[in-house]
Parts: sequence; structure tokens; C-alpha cells
Amino acid sequence: MSEWKIDQNIKAAFFDADGTMISFATHRVPESTLVALRELRQNGVKCFLCTGRAPYTVEEVPLDSLEAFILFNGQFILNRDGILYQETMDKADIATIVGQVQDGMYQCLFMTAERMFVSGHDDLVRSIEAKVGLTYEEDDPALALDADIYQLNVFLEPGKTDVVKRACNSIKMTRWTREFVDVFPRGGGKDRAVRKVLELYGIAPEEAIAFGDGGNDLGMFGVCGTSVAMGNGNPEVREQADFVTDDVDRDGIYNACVRLGLIGC
Repeated sequence: MSEWKIDQNIKAAFFDADGTMISFATHRVPESTLVALRELRQNGVKCFLCTGRAPYTVEEVPLDSLEAFILFNGQFILNRDGILYQETMDKADIATIVGQVQDGMYQCLFMTAERMFVSGHDDLVRSIEAKVGLTYEEDDPALALDADIYQLNVFLEPGKTDVVKRACNSIKMTRWTREFVDVFPRGGGKDRAVRKVLELYGIAPEEAIAFGDGGNDLGMFGVCGTSVAMGNGNPEVREQADFVTDDVDRDGIYNACVRLGLIGC
């Protein structure tokens, strides 16, 4: 296995969940990834989860090997001492989206700090449930009007999301899969969250590395000094990464860490 050369001493590593840390095939974290995380921690590298998932949907992740957790694509950050940062969506935008859902324009997954619920099931919802190994509870979208919503999954395929973008004033969208777009506050995203975490832990951006596979990972790629795309990643992610490793199911994280000299082989 040939080595990859980097100039900086890596002190922090950020990992996406689905398709990076968690296999789409098994819905589990590969054993080689668990080994890599343990060895990184032993070598003094602080490891962080950076995902669009909610805090109640990360049971598969090895929490003991991680320093802190960036959730809802950056809208909720916590470590073992408590919540470090949180931001919810604009109530007017939630009302607009609830109205569009009630008009039958699309299905939507609403995420609060305690639970998530979907407005209904269509082919796109069922497809992503199978992909990530989760089943979404259905409930009345009007419940979102009085809730603190951190993030939405709007189930519209590429090229069809302008109906949401034009109607809302304070949202940002990012996509990692064809089934839906992540929707969250305009100033949010993984890039801002990674900057906040690095600042809190006193680590320079050039001393950080990011691992990802989807479009919502490009923000953290832009912040961290080194970026690694999974072999199973989207084409634009592989193109923009500094390095491309193997697929998640072929020891991608472990192999990258070895080639970068972050852990032993």
C-alpha cells in the first residue's frame, strides 16, 4: 500500500456517518473502521462525528471513540459535557414548508431534538429507509409548527427543489443522495460547525482531516486542511478531495489512515 504525503501533523479527524463510517450494505460500522478510530485516539488524534443524522439515530456509531458530535448537518453540536451549540429553523420557513406538504407537493421528514417524523411514505421515502436502515414514523406535519425544528429532509429529486427555495427566506440546501435534500438554516452547515469545533478545541484547520462521501461533506472538506473521499462517494466529492480511498466496505477509512501515516498497518 503506497503512502500519501501530507505536510501537517493531524490533530483532529471529522467523519461523516452514512457511506463513510456506516456501510449502506450492512448498516454497520466495519470492524476495520473501529480499529482505525481506536488507534487514532491512542495516537492523540481527536475524532469527531459530523453527520446529518439526529442524536437518536447514531446507535451504530462507536461513541466511546469520539470526542464530540456534530449532528443535523451542524445545527446541533455536543460532547460529553453537554450541548456546545444549537440553532433551529426559522418558524416562517417551517410554516411555508408545512403548507407545501399539506398541499401534496412532496413528503418531508421533520427533525426535533427528541424525535423525527415523516409526513407520509412515497417511493423516495421508502428508498432512503432501505438505504440507511431506518424506518420513519408518520405523523401530522402541522406538529412542526409548534416544534423547534433543526433540519428537514425534503423528498424531491435533483432539479425539482426550486419550489422550496423560492418560497423560503432563510434556508440552505445540500444533497448527498437522490431521494431528498437536507434543509437547514441559511448560515448553517458542516463547514460552520467544523470551524466552531476546531476553535473550541484549539486546533488549526490545517491540522484537521475530513472523511466523507456526499455533497453535504464538501463544506467540511473546504475547512479542513486535508480531505479524503470514500471510493463509493459521489463523483463531485471524489473530484474535490485531496485523496480518494477505498469503499466503506473495503476498509476505506482504515486504509486511508495507514497510507497517511496516522496509524500503523
